[in-house]
Amino acid sequence: MAENSRLIEPSFADATGIIVCAAELPEAKRRHWATSLRQIAKLLDKPLELIPARYSAVRADLLHLHHAPNGLTAKTLQNHKSNVKAALLWLAREKGIPEHGALLSPAWAELRAKIESGVARSRLSSFMRFCSANNAVPTDVDETVVDRFSEYRLHCGKPVDDAFRRLLARAWNENVGIIPGWPSRRLAEPAVKAAVDIAWEAFPAGLRRDLDCYLRGLSKIRKTRKGHRIRPLKDATIRTRQAEIQAAARVAVKIGVAIESLNSLAALLAPDVAEKVLNAYWEKNGDNPKLYTIDLAARFLSIARETKCLSDEDCERLNDMRQTLEEKRPEA
Repeated sequence: MAENSRLIEPSFADATGIIVCAAELPEAKRRHWATSLRQIAKLLDKPLELIPARYSAVRADLLHLHHAPNGLTAKTLQNHKSNVKAALLWLAREKGIPEHGALLSPAWAELRAKIESGVARSRLSSFMRFCSANNAVPTDVDETVVDRFSEYRLHCGKPVDDAFRRLLARAWNENVGIIPGWPSRRLAEPAVKAAVDIAWEAFPAGLRRDLDCYLRGLSKIRKTRKGHRIRPLKDATIRTRQAEIQAAARVAVKIGVAIESLNSLAALLAPDVAEKVLNAYWEKNGDNPKLYTIDLAARFLSIARETKCLSDEDCERLNDMRQTLEEKRPEA
């Protein structure tokens, strides 16, 4: 299988080239779209060549962008986002750029169509597209192919760890011997590391004190920002809130946040930390976040607003994260 150091699908660089030469578009639109593609790539801190020219691939990243840290006005950033969305949708509609990534070869398309589990299908889709783009047939799949796929993901700035490889291997292995024509070779599943919780007493006193203060407030009558009265929460609900925040703090430390830096509730809810925590939960959930992860994003924002421990700009960033996850909530 040939190595592929570039994207296996059209990139922002390709999109820019197509748009600049698109005579059917007004000159002003060509200029604005190309400028916005370059500006968004700069804000994402990625080369144009490594960003897929698919709206579905960059939608979450666009939602996470905030104008303040990038020295832009809210309107300017929104204009860039709107231009990029319009450009990518136009490319898909008018230029036939695939909406779901590289096209599957007939062999892979046939195999994918036989997968009954939607979760397994979702977890294997990008891997199958990678194999198709690199002329690897299903029977070629082994640890070497998975290694190359992992390297490709890293090259594109996407996370790869034991948890990712474990989910991929499980999705592959669960179809071995079940689906007719599925290769018999199984993939290795990295072992699950034993979970070791950090004692709550090991966290800075400031964080523990802030959490206690917040929890005490939940047992009393409170008012919303609009002045509406909120009834006290039940003891069981308050204990749940406590467990959620303590678990989030432990996750933050496990993914590399220095425990000594978590010296207040504001430090834990800070957008940069909150985003890492939510991403860790989402990564553990798989391709689609679970309700716990979606609700946790809303909880972070609610606590920040109620305790007034973050600025309005930081709360707006938390709200962007909440909206991103909320869009993934399953329909009732």
